[in-house]
This record gives sequence, C-alpha cells and structure tokens, in this order.
Amino acid sequence: METDTLIRVTTEGLLLCLTVSMPVIVVAAVSGLAISFVQAITSLQDQSISYAVKLVAVVITVLVTGAWGSASILHFANEIITLAVPS
Repeated sequence: METDTLIRVTTEGLLLCLTVSMPVIVVAAVSGLAISFVQAITSLQDQSISYAVKLVAVVITVLVTGAWGSASILHFANEIITLAVPS
C-alpha cells in the first residue's frame, strides 16, 4: 500500500468516525440544553430527569441511525480489506 493511499484511507476513516458519531452527540447536547433550560425555568434541580431524557433521546437516535452507521462502517471495512489484500 502506498503512502498516498494510506493517508487517504486514514483521512476517510477519521471523517467516517466523525460523521457516524455526530448525530448522537448533537442529540445528547441539544436535549441536555433543552432540559437544563426547562429545569432552570421551573426551578427543578433533579439530575435524574436530565439523565433519563438524554438516555431516551440517545437510544432513539442510535436506533434510527444505527443501520446507516453500521452500513457505512462495513463499506469502509470492505474498502480497506480490498486495498490491503489485492486479488
């Protein structure tokens, strides 16, 4: 495998990691901010509410985007195997 190919595959792998994990991170951050805002308005300071809502939101996001993410990772793995073991 040449150096240019290795750099390209590494860059694609890092970008794939970013794109697959980004929906979950965004949903966790947005739901955390929204619950914190609601808690500040209502003067509720119970931490379990925030964790429960974030957990439910992240689980739903993983269920929705899981098939797309795993298909992307599988496609990338097949590409790497094809490059590493030429036929």
